Amino acid sequence: MESVLIAVVLAAASPSAPAADAATALDQRCFGLMAQLAEEDDPRVRSLGRVAAQYFLGRIDAAAPGFDPAGLAAPRTSERDSLLRRCGDAMQAGGRDFRAIGRQLAQPHRRPTV
Repeated sequence: MESVLIAVVLAAASPSAPAADAATALDQRCFGLMAQLAEEDDPRVRSLGRVAAQYFLGRIDAAAPGFDPAGLAAPRTSERDSLLRRCGDAMQAGGRDFRAIGRQLAQPHRRPTV
């Protein structure tokens, strides 16, 4: 019986692991790109890069504590534009989640659902 329960738990956990790994991999790539932007000469781009790098670093730390950015490969120039779009989409999705939670918290006697 115990082995059946273990098999069920492993089977249930397996499908979400690749999705989580893919999300964390994207977050790491976005962090690398945003860290590059944080070194730009334009102060607006530099400021945006710093804020976005912190955002993605927080996501990475929550999903995979112990992340070492020193081993991160810089994004290729050819993929920079598409990666910027993907990172922007990820940040917008996070913003929508925060706004939805805020709306739920503003309603009396309701617990937020995520």
